[in-house]
Amino acid sequence: MKLKSFFIFLSAGVIMSACDKGAQPVDGNNATVELKSDGVKQFVTGNITVNPKDSIFFNYTITSSIDMGYVSIQKNPVNQTAFVLRDTLNASQKNSFSAIKGLRADSINGSFIYRIVAHTSRGAYIGHKDVIVTVNPDFNFWSYRILQVPDSVSKTNKCYYSTKDGKLYSYTDGAANSASIDFGYYWDTTGRGTTATNDDVKHSFYSLSAAQPQLGFYDISSWTKKVTLLKKMPSSVNFVSQLTSAGAIQTLIGGNMNSGTSSKVTLLSTTGGSNVIGFKTAEGKFGAVSIRYVNGDSPNKETSIEVDVKVQK
Repeated sequence: MKLKSFFIFLSAGVIMSACDKGAQPVDGNNATVELKSDGVKQFVTGNITVNPKDSIFFNYTITSSIDMGYVSIQKNPVNQTAFVLRDTLNASQKNSFSAIKGLRADSINGSFIYRIVAHTSRGAYIGHKDVIVTVNPDFNFWSYRILQVPDSVSKTNKCYYSTKDGKLYSYTDGAANSASIDFGYYWDTTGRGTTATNDDVKHSFYSLSAAQPQLGFYDISSWTKKVTLLKKMPSSVNFVSQLTSAGAIQTLIGGNMNSGTSSKVTLLSTTGGSNVIGFKTAEGKFGAVSIRYVNGDSPNKETSIEVDVKVQK
């Protein structure tokens, strides 16, 4: 019985060995890719960083001892079939193939993998080379900024915002930086003294070019007062998933601001339709503010809001 078991085990081992002997590893790389530059065009010779929609050129030679059937370029490959470009090779090219290919970088910022890959004529993977193309954002994204209600005593609450550098200013340090300030924040008490709720104004953004009578304790008569246009965006505008490039900001924010803009927006909240505020700076840049969190609901100096801001460069 033991002898029989031994022969069964030995036979299985021989079969497994025979099956394994001719198998190629799934991740084996049996092709060599050389990226070249001619000193004229901006050829990709390695991982690079570009601007949105820049032209990117691949000047490459791919060689393999295994006969190639076709060579392709994939973008962010998840399988062996998603090709951006594909060349079917003839008999003279089966072991060495050269090409120059031009593509356009993505319009959305981030890192993208471009894979130059060879397959046999029957679709079996041979080998590849990956290049990472990082697209710089063409907009600024300032996150987790906290604006506070103006305080009338120490005057140090950060109630002014600059879209130029994402910095917050108080009345105390705002004077020296007023040329950079695009809008202010405060809790407007209009409507607070009545029992009706439809006249309440509450959390508000305003352009410094528009006087706010309730802020008389801040004398900004000598400040630069930039004219910023503001407007609440419809709930269909998604700050996270849609405002992903300067072009998208131009289309969605700029398009919605063709009319109905104001020097002040009120009743800001985290609710759709009141949580994304479009703006146009005095320099003509479009952007948007996302209301992430509201802390407090009164003119007390502890009241604040947390925002994210995107603006075209």
